[in-house]
Amino acid sequence: MKNIIIIFLTVAISSLHISAQEFSHEFSVYGGAGLSTINYKLSSGDRSGGFGGNLGLGYTFFIKNVRVVETGILSHNQLGLHTGIGLGFYNATAYVNGKTFETPGFDNDTHLEEKYRIFVLHTTLSDYKEKQTMTLLNIPIMALFTVDRYYAMGGFKFGIPLGGKFQAKGATLTNAAHYTEIDNWAKEQSLSGYGAFNRDANGTMKFGVSTMLSLEGGMKFRLSNGLLLYTGVCFDYGLNNVLRSDDYLINYDTNAPADFSSNSVVSVDASKVKPMAIGVKLRLAMLNGKVISN
Repeated sequence: MKNIIIIFLTVAISSLHISAQEFSHEFSVYGGAGLSTINYKLSSGDRSGGFGGNLGLGYTFFIKNVRVVETGILSHNQLGLHTGIGLGFYNATAYVNGKTFETPGFDNDTHLEEKYRIFVLHTTLSDYKEKQTMTLLNIPIMALFTVDRYYAMGGFKFGIPLGGKFQAKGATLTNAAHYTEIDNWAKEQSLSGYGAFNRDANGTMKFGVSTMLSLEGGMKFRLSNGLLLYTGVCFDYGLNNVLRSDDYLINYDTNAPADFSSNSVVSVDASKVKPMAIGVKLRLAMLNGKVISN
């Protein structure tokens, strides 16, 4: 009987485990690259996506249920809340050919009767190619779950615009004035800003705050005690329109008509503009934690 009790106690002690919770903090630096574009649709024209990337700093607070046994920690499942701050770079290109835009309400000579001086400016784009860039300060709020070497993240990113630009090199713009009251066209007076012009078009674009659905997943590797490498794929999709539209394509000044400038074709011809990105991502994380027994 005594031997049986000793054997029973030995088995019980060998299988004894202590439940605990581990609170971990991760500080990380990350970078990624891939298709990182400005998504929109023109009423008359095409768009192509562009490549970009992201970089930044992250912080994750983990709660991990663990089992401590004679051979060590068995459980590696973790649930965490991830946030941080980073930069996202987005690009796209618009192609327009044969599209005409109107800029109304001009008065070119106050000495004439009104019907002879009020006109609408018509601008036609030919073989027009315009590149847009956007930079966002991204703040993620995401849940992160790990199972052994695998991880998955999901949540939202909020993108604060830091800058937007457009550029069209050697753009061909053809201006013509239509005097609607007398149904007459003026097309050849270059000093008045009429006719075909070949020039560079560039300037700034105005964007609002973006809310993006954000997903990420992949594998993690322990490089050393407290140092981890996350490798995965990420996907961000803008949920709201971020464009601050312009009223007209051409900025025309009757006092200097030949020196007209233009706005982005996207800002006057696209109804919705959203950032979107899909690519690969690397994150180097430094881990520290504290174990509290239940």
